[in-house]
Order: sequence, then C-alpha cells, then structure tokens
Amino acid sequence: MLGFGNSPQEALAASLLVMVLVGIFASGLMRWRRLVRLTDLLMPAALLAAYWLVYNKVPAFPPVGAVNKLFYVIVIGTAVGFAVEIAAQRAVRVVSLFQPVAAAFYIGLPRLGVATWEVVTAATAGVAIMWLILRGTSVRAEDDVKRGGVVAVLALGFAPIALLGASSSSFQLCLMFAAGCLGILLVHIVNPVFRFGGASSIGALGGLISVAFTVVLITRKADPVAIAILGLCVVLPVFSEGICRMLGVSRQFPRLFVHVALAVLPAALALAVAFLDYGSSFPA
Repeated sequence: MLGFGNSPQEALAASLLVMVLVGIFASGLMRWRRLVRLTDLLMPAALLAAYWLVYNKVPAFPPVGAVNKLFYVIVIGTAVGFAVEIAAQRAVRVVSLFQPVAAAFYIGLPRLGVATWEVVTAATAGVAIMWLILRGTSVRAEDDVKRGGVVAVLALGFAPIALLGASSSSFQLCLMFAAGCLGILLVHIVNPVFRFGGASSIGALGGLISVAFTVVLITRKADPVAIAILGLCVVLPVFSEGICRMLGVSRQFPRLFVHVALAVLPAALALAVAFLDYGSSFPA
C-alpha cells in the first residue's frame, strides 16, 4: 500500500482517496477527449491498481497460489474482453459467461480433488452474477453506468465479508476497487459517455468475482448467509425499470439512483447480518 499515514487505517483512507481522485481524473480526461471505447478499460485498470496498492507486486509467471493467479486472471480477462469488444462486440456477453467457470476451476484447483461441488457451485453462482448484470440488449451509456454502479456496490458489500472471512487483503482490495469505480462513474452521472464493454465485463466484473473465489474457495471462512443476501445486489436492480415506471420517474439521474439504491439495500443488509453473526468479534 501507499507509504504514508500514521496508522493502517489512515494509510487505507489515503489510498481510497487517491483511487477516487485518479478515477475522476482519468475518466474526466477520456470524457473530454471523447475516448468512449477506451473508457471500457477504466474499471479493470482500477482493479489492477488496487491489487498493486494492496500487494505491492506483480506476481511471477506462471503464478503459484490463488492471490498470484488473481492478477493474471484480471490481466488476461481485460485483454481478451477488450479484443472481443473490438472484433465481435455481440460476442462479449457469451465470452463473459465463460469467465467465472474458468476462474473458479483455475483458482479453486486445490479444492477439485476434495470438494468438487464447491468449485462447481461457485462457478454457477459466478455465471448467474455475470448474466444478471449484463442482461438486456440496451447499449445506452446510461445502462453501462448502471452496470458499473452495481459492480461498485458489489465490491463494497463484499469487502466486510472478506474481512470476516480472514482475508484483510481482499477487504482492502474490494474497498479500493469500489473507490476507483466511484471516481470513474462520478464523471458520467449526467450525460454519460461511459462504456461497460468486454474489458469491464471480463476484466473488472470477472476479476471481482475471482476475488470472491479466493475467499470462498481458498480461505473458506466467508459467511454463507451474508453472501446469499449480497447476491440480491444483482437481482433487485432487475426491477428498477418497472419501479421507475410505477413511480413515474423518467429523468436519467433518478433512474440511475433507483437502480443503484436497489443494489445498496442488500449490501447493507449483508453487512448487518455479518455483524450480528460475529457480534463482539466483528473486526474493527
């Protein structure tokens, strides 16, 4: 992590601030220069930056261990996703659905011989998350901002679950990634020109799902109830359009707010459940 701050908490807060500010600057610069396609690289870049800040290394290749594998899952996913986005944009969703399966079996390789069902279950859940976030045929920038917002909330909601799952590094990684996403998306709240394409889908969302795999499959101390509730973060936003029509909400920003708020509610509930489960032993 960054080498300033008088305590680990201050250093983390400083890193989060840097992630937000760099996200705003990079996203604002691309918006100003009308580099719409390149905005697809911003979220995976934020995840890689968070990885470097937390672990302060680029793992040797070939990687050994789940944490080292995670870096290359993100890098390769970003490269493949961006290439597919350019060559065959309509194939992005199909290719994206393969990522959680490949990542689960790659990261969960040590568990295959003793608990194959865990790896299969994790892969299935990852595919469901990917499909629910990428569902729909709209290519509006507004919908891409909505997808990015849900991914940010998902990272924020998983952070305390990772901490309770004995993975403080994943906790920091998720918080920093969420902070970077916040900075990136703030620039596109009004009249967005943001692209959540192949690189964002496979590199960023797929990378975040892979972070969860390292906690669920390797440390194996994550709270299953909290994780199940957190999964509603990708389910409830499906109903946002219907809710907006019912409430008569038609303007862009209120629609975005409703969509992201529906993701925030289960994330907050998941944190509350984890807190109740762990009680006084909840890390502070």
